[in-house]
Amino acid sequence: MLVDVFMHGLPVVIAVLSFWSNTERKVLLLNLGLCITISISLVLQEAWSGVLVMCVAGLSTSYRLITNKLVDPRLTGVFIVLMTSLIGYINIQTGKTSWLEILPVMTFILYRFGELYCREAGLRLCMITGSVCFASYALVNHSWGVAATESLFALTNAFYLARLQRRTRPATV
Repeated sequence: MLVDVFMHGLPVVIAVLSFWSNTERKVLLLNLGLCITISISLVLQEAWSGVLVMCVAGLSTSYRLITNKLVDPRLTGVFIVLMTSLIGYINIQTGKTSWLEILPVMTFILYRFGELYCREAGLRLCMITGSVCFASYALVNHSWGVAATESLFALTNAFYLARLQRRTRPATV
């Protein structure tokens, strides 16, 4: 019981911290923390597609944090296709081939595209969309902590995306 509360609560705490993720680096660090904690939570629930998505996401986020480089568009496409194929293979092997298993795949594609190819505004837009997909997946799997976490993460990224867009708009006089 206490482990469940901790595993569902820790991602929520990290998501609350995302309200202070006013830079690209901070949002990537928080995303890495979410990848780790959500992976552990989903392992306990045996939601294997979600686990795979979160583990690969952690690797992708780590790459972006360490190198601070974007990846060539063709390489990004190859990487996404290979990893999506791996997710599909694991889904088939575990018998998880319902429409529900498409949501972690969509989340994976959106997050990886954002991390590997986009600057901050595009990254945040991809994270918003991916978080909404993964929150839906978590709700159906009764992972309330993950659903709350992803919803908060989508909300904070939407807030910072709006701030970015306001700063880049020319002032009208």
